[in-house]
This record gives sequence, C-alpha cells and structure tokens, in this order.
Amino acid sequence: MTCSGVIAAAGFALTLAAGEPVVFATEAPFPPYSFVDAAGVITGFERDVGDEVCRRALLVCDWRNVQFDRLIPGVMTGEFDVVLGGLAVTPERMRLVDFTFAYNESSDTDVLYGHAGAPAPAQARVAVQSGTIQEAHARDMGWDLRPFGTPAEVLGAVASGAADLAFGAFESEIANLPDLLPLYEEDVPDMGTAMAVCRGNDALLQRLNAALGAMMEDGTIDEFTQRWL
Repeated sequence: MTCSGVIAAAGFALTLAAGEPVVFATEAPFPPYSFVDAAGVITGFERDVGDEVCRRALLVCDWRNVQFDRLIPGVMTGEFDVVLGGLAVTPERMRLVDFTFAYNESSDTDVLYGHAGAPAPAQARVAVQSGTIQEAHARDMGWDLRPFGTPAEVLGAVASGAADLAFGAFESEIANLPDLLPLYEEDVPDMGTAMAVCRGNDALLQRLNAALGAMMEDGTIDEFTQRWL
C-alpha cells in the first residue's frame, strides 16, 4: 500500500502504542558516514545521529542496511519509516518525500574518476550509483549512463573497462584503486543532507525535527561531526 499522510500518521501512532520499532534504513558501505564494522554492526556518523535522535524522541529503532536506490522508494511505500545516509536534499526529492532539518553540509562539487586519458564526461561512458543525485545530474546532462547498484560495482565497471568514468562520492573506496584518478569535477548543488520520511507523516517528522533541533543547539551534532568527519 502506498504510504499517505493519513495512513502514515495513524500507523506511527499505532507503532508507538504497540512498542514496535521505527525502521531506520541506510546504505552502509559509505564510511565514515555509514558502514558495517568488524562485528557486523552499522556504525558511523549517521548511526550516531540516528541513535541519539531515537533516544531523545523516545523511539525504539530498528536499523536496516539496504541498497541506496531502495531508500526513497522504500520510505514512500512504508517499507521503512525513516531513511538516511548522506541523503542530499534536492527539489526533485522534496516532491517525493518529506525531509527533516538538514544536519550536515555536503560539497556541491563531485568528482569523476577514471584511468589517465579517459574522455571527458560528454564523450564518456559514465558509471553512476542508481538513485543518487549524481545519476540525476548525469541524466540531465545527457551523458551516456551506466547505472549500478553499489559503489563497488560503479568503480569495478571503470576498473574493468566496462565504463570510462565513475561519478560520485567515492573518496574512501578510491584509496584502494590507485589506477583510478580524479580527472574531472562537476557542480551538483543540493541543500545539505537530512533524514526523510513518507510525505505527510507529520507526527514522525515533528519528533525527528525536535530531537535534531535540540542536538544542533546543544552541540551534539558538532560533536559527532568532529568524531567522524
């Protein structure tokens, strides 16, 4: 069933009454923001922010590690209650979901990686991760796209010669691929990163924003930023 404002608000009230968890979904091969540690636990900046929001909002939260392109569709259909993890706020996404306050800034400049001598983006086969703002930007630019589900698949396509350039935020992964170089830069503006809920789920959104607002005011977000970023 498609999540609606009325259904979402009612469902959230029932969730609280029953003591069932609020499902937080993120993509976790994205250090230091969200990744799985040696014990198999989702950790990082986003996990610390999410856990503290849950504590302050008196929510029992259940974390799920899913592929990035499932996040927004999943919260729209009610599969997840909250999605986060370097989730940039854009006008296009605001038409699909409701965002909390932005609690982290993101760079407007993204990098295209490739082997030395790779063609410019307009002439290249460009690998991107599905569902990202880089995919949307590349599509708007009319580039020859090669969408993949994970960062590892995007970079693997370039490493194997199936694509010429990898477009996205791959700073941590690229360290293990010395043959792939930062070749081009592209401006992809956004309005910071935030959590998202189903459109119209005002009951949940208000509780998340109240917790995030207090965390920004008392320096907790700054503390997490200094710890991880």
